[in-house]
Amino acid sequence: MDDKSVKLSPAKKEKFYSILARILFATKHARPDTGTAVSFLTMRVKEPDNDDWQKLSHLMKFIRATKELPLILGSDGIGILKWYVDSSFTVHPNMRGHTSGGLTLGRGYPISASTKQNMNTHSLTESELVGVD
Repeated sequence: MDDKSVKLSPAKKEKFYSILARILFATKHARPDTGTAVSFLTMRVKEPDNDDWQKLSHLMKFIRATKELPLILGSDGIGILKWYVDSSFTVHPNMRGHTSGGLTLGRGYPISASTKQNMNTHSLTESELVGVD
């Protein structure tokens, strides 16, 4: 993030919010691969700047370039549900961590999430434990 970047005008800020809301809907219903980027950008909705606009533009280019890629879900035949979780330590300005995770049956992730942690942690290990919880 660039602290010196110029804030968006009210009209462009509204456009930023509108585009991001549509991408958020698509992320939850059909494009889980955009979850991390959308999660970051939704935290920037109150005061977006030109740097955030560039990030949104980059995300839109990625979506357009990969719109023909299918979402493939399948089972490996074992019938065992597996959760994968990963956390990052103090990546947000308020020193909170970030957690991403997903559920799989073998191929693809029908359920995925990417969120900011609700508490401050003192180490990466503690951040991982908060993420698993």
